[in-house]
Amino acid sequence: MFDKILVAVDGSLDADAAVKAGATIARAEGATLDICHAFHIPDHYRSDLADAVEDELKEDARRTLEHAAGVARSAGIDTAEHLLEEGHPAAAVLGLAARLGSTLIVLGVRGKSPDTVRALGSVSAAVSQGAECSVLLVRRKPGEPG
Repeated sequence: MFDKILVAVDGSLDADAAVKAGATIARAEGATLDICHAFHIPDHYRSDLADAVEDELKEDARRTLEHAAGVARSAGIDTAEHLLEEGHPAAAVLGLAARLGSTLIVLGVRGKSPDTVRALGSVSAAVSQGAECSVLLVRRKPGEPG
């Protein structure tokens, strides 16, 4: 049913849980697993950032992606990693899913938006509404490790 799984991560424990869920499904389905992290600095902020700060933010994004790949490897699944640097995170994830031909997108859910209507979180809500494939939203129970 699912042969190309894309997991989008943000460095949270919820994202680690999403990677584990994606790896479990990939193993069961014999699917490929891609992991992505969206990192984008809007142009209107770039002019205010020193190059060193921007470089450190990009390095942190790379570490986030490498950590998620390590979580997948510890679950017994090899991955391809994608650092997305253009556009809003939801749009970047949806664009990558379309290019890869993903049949499932997996995201962790934190839901930290102040608007209670967005209890899912703005990125997970936008991805789940805009995806052309199935979407699995993974929520950790309070106190549960990633």
